[in-house]
Amino acid sequence: MDERSAAILEIIRTMPSKTITATMANPKSSSVRTFKGPSLFDYAVATKLFAAKMGGGTLANSYFVVTAEDGVRSAVALGEVWPNASDKDVLVAYEQDGEAIRNGVRLVITGDGLAGRSIGGVVSIDAATVAADPAPGGNLELTGLVDRPGPVDFSALPADAYTEVTTVAAVGHGGTAIDPRTYGGYKLWSILDHAGIQNDDTQHEDFIGKVVVASSSDGHSVVIAGGEIEPRFMNGDAIIATTRDGQPIGDEGGVRLMVPYDKKPGRWAKFITRLELRRA
Repeated sequence: MDERSAAILEIIRTMPSKTITATMANPKSSSVRTFKGPSLFDYAVATKLFAAKMGGGTLANSYFVVTAEDGVRSAVALGEVWPNASDKDVLVAYEQDGEAIRNGVRLVITGDGLAGRSIGGVVSIDAATVAADPAPGGNLELTGLVDRPGPVDFSALPADAYTEVTTVAAVGHGGTAIDPRTYGGYKLWSILDHAGIQNDDTQHEDFIGKVVVASSSDGHSVVIAGGEIEPRFMNGDAIIATTRDGQPIGDEGGVRLMVPYDKKPGRWAKFITRLELRRA
């Protein structure tokens, strides 16, 4: 076992753990496995990667980069693992089917179709926060690791890029209840895919080691992990919304980012004018 994995293992074995059963699928087969270990969120708090109590800004613009011994990197948004915002189980597991994991530690992410982000032989777990970088006002621009950066033309996207989503009942700032609402807009994945995603073919599933940073003209940044929106993985309907309950959302900058499966509105960002695809 790698000594870096052993160091993580020493920590997580002392922490309160939970046992979950999850389907681990690859393109050829799938199997049901039982895993034991603490949550990634609890590990982050125990090792002071993040504080136990955080505001919506930290929820929105922070993420983890989990790296395996073979160099595979898996990006996980903080919004995916913070219990107040997500019901998803994300574990740092040390047991599989009642036995010690041979290569030490495995990241286990439930809710993904393929288990590519659930990497084994974990040697590092790092946290990152995107610094505030106000985007210029105006139309939505796409930048970063795409073949065709520039203004986003919604009319040029394929028909299946458009969808409608309904948010869950959420609690906003100060405990304000936010009722479910229906937003119409364009899938974040489709916007990137149409522009030509640049992946390193020498890296296994390179896209799961990327994040999308959505920046607003008022200085907010939001992070979406690549695996959240990739159709073969979580296939989450994070969208750039243009309507709310059937009406244009001109009062929110004309477009906004909506992450309908989040229970907290920290990543429901108004006035979005820039999308950047970057390596985590």
